[in-house]
Amino acid sequence: MTSLVSGTASARPQSAAWAARVATFLALAFGFSWLIWLGVWSATGRPDSLTGTPMLIAVYVGSFGPGLAGAALSAREGRLREWAAGFLRWRMGWAGVAAIALPLPIVVLGLTAALGYTPVPMDSVPPVLSYLTLFPAVIFNGVVTAVLGAGPLGEEGGWRGYLLPRLLDRLGEVPASLLLGLIWSFWHLPIMAILPEWRGGLSFGFYLPAYTVTVMGLSLLMTRIWLLARRSTLAAVWMHGVINALGAIAFSAQLWDGGWSAKANMLHFTSAIWLAALVLHLMKGMHQRR
Repeated sequence: MTSLVSGTASARPQSAAWAARVATFLALAFGFSWLIWLGVWSATGRPDSLTGTPMLIAVYVGSFGPGLAGAALSAREGRLREWAAGFLRWRMGWAGVAAIALPLPIVVLGLTAALGYTPVPMDSVPPVLSYLTLFPAVIFNGVVTAVLGAGPLGEEGGWRGYLLPRLLDRLGEVPASLLLGLIWSFWHLPIMAILPEWRGGLSFGFYLPAYTVTVMGLSLLMTRIWLLARRSTLAAVWMHGVINALGAIAFSAQLWDGGWSAKANMLHFTSAIWLAALVLHLMKGMHQRR
């Protein structure tokens, strides 16, 4: 009995320390990003679009909140070198590369055809080239987006580089991924609330839950890739770039004529993400049963 009580008592400080680390990370990540976004938005007359240079800069700078929080806390915990090594680690092998490059683009391409989307006519571009070039191109565009885009570099040092390992240790893969997806979505709340342009003109009441479900699926997908790549932040940065590049063209009314509403276009992308995540998790299960 004494050992049981002692074990329970020793577990409490560990749980409290874990909760304190997670809470501190969230306070730093959200605080930095939200302060930048809302501060500049308020100081520049509360614009409703990203056309103004100050707001564009604010969105870019604010996106580094999670990464800076991850770096600061890793340094405080004496793990800064380990945290930084995640950006250089490339031990994923062909399985990791294939997981990044193939499932989501292929599922999107399949749904594009199955749902009756056809390329919007463009001068001197045969329709078949839209299928053969646009989607495979995101694999390489993802690299460019990862390097130049704010999201991948700014966020992944926090979401996958710091927070995910701590959630995995306590919750397991699926619960940790879903919780991280919820946090990841909520972090975007000020941007989606104040900038209708950012949510493609969709109503906030529709966009918030739809976006949250989308990001939770993305989190499941990216956790599986991160684990396949042996906890490589670099792999997460690349996948984040692929997602951003693909999201700009998948089911886009400017590129594809399907007769669907803007809401349906978004939900089709959400479905593609969840299907791709399901494929990777099924492949994991098949591999474990061998």
